[in-house]
Amino acid sequence: MGSRPRVSLPPEAPRSIALVVPCFKHAAYLPEMLESIVSQTRLPEEVIFVDDCSPDATGEILRTFIAEHSWPADGRCTLLVNDRNMGQAASLNRGVSAASSDLVMILNDDDYLMHDAIETMLGFFGRHRELALIGAQHIGFAGRDALAAASKTSNAHATTGLPLVVHRPDDVRNYPFVDQLDMTHSGLGFLKVAWEAVGGYQTDKSKRVTRFSDRDFQFRVGAMWPVAVAKGRPLAFWRNDSSVDGPLNS
Repeated sequence: MGSRPRVSLPPEAPRSIALVVPCFKHAAYLPEMLESIVSQTRLPEEVIFVDDCSPDATGEILRTFIAEHSWPADGRCTLLVNDRNMGQAASLNRGVSAASSDLVMILNDDDYLMHDAIETMLGFFGRHRELALIGAQHIGFAGRDALAAASKTSNAHATTGLPLVVHRPDDVRNYPFVDQLDMTHSGLGFLKVAWEAVGGYQTDKSKRVTRFSDRDFQFRVGAMWPVAVAKGRPLAFWRNDSSVDGPLNS
């Protein structure tokens, strides 16, 4: 499954970050997700939405959001639209490919980022140059009331002893179960060079080590470089009542 990496990770800390958001059939949940982006304690340089030919009002909502929200002078907010439903893995690859930042973070369109998630992820990679990918846990929720009542800050960015559990390639390649590398897709951060080296998210389910493209990607990166999970420091709220996964959207 893995071998020694063909490329070296950059020695310098990433200075910019791109937030990639694959979108499909979750128009009703976009306002909360978008709120979590503009509420960040440190805005990302890039936000890249990928509308996977969604049959609802997703495209209209995202275009309105981009038009109504100014971005820092050195940043940009982009909407890419697939001309057909290609699935989440392909949408993610299109979004990551369009990013110019060295560091990429993922947010699913029905989830919600802790307000210090971007700042935290940049801090993680700034202190741990040997890691190619860092994930975290989540807080599950259902409904707007539960989300509104919850604290939106993890405080992980202010922690001096970052609680990372490191998984090394020799271990990952021998894990009997892929769930031993347990992290949430929303809030996941990785170096773009690692995404390139493993061929991105695998769109062909028959070639994955597990049926879900996010865990398959995490596992393949972990088989090449050290990766880590921030235990006890959730970086996202995960909506547990909204899945529209189908044959193409996982």
